[in-house]
Amino acid sequence: MEILSIKGTSQTPEVILDKESGRFQFIGNSLPEDAKGFFEPILTWWDEYATNPNQETTITFRMMYYNTPSSKLFYQILKKVEQIIKEGAKAQVNWEYADDDPDMKDAGIDYADNLDVPFKFIAYKA
Repeated sequence: MEILSIKGTSQTPEVILDKESGRFQFIGNSLPEDAKGFFEPILTWWDEYATNPNQETTITFRMMYYNTPSSKLFYQILKKVEQIIKEGAKAQVNWEYADDDPDMKDAGIDYADNLDVPFKFIAYKA
């Protein structure tokens, strides 16, 4: 399966989706002008991954800021992770947030409360 790697900008997150190495991460800001267009290849990649996922998947989010359209698309990605769990694979979300950003921690808690996916909350020094 092809690696999906998107270099981050001030408006879009760095995205690395690498089945072989088991590296799945979103880092930075997400406020793309066209969120649907930006996330389309990411959602397509997850659809393909879900047909034959690794036995264990750990996806890392280390977001500084994201807008509402990005939030909705992150939720769609996490629903795909939830589905692979329902089909027997193991998965976990590492939700990393700056220790001085309680709003970002709360955003992760909101996802965790609405999904059947294990979340690990990890504070880092800002």
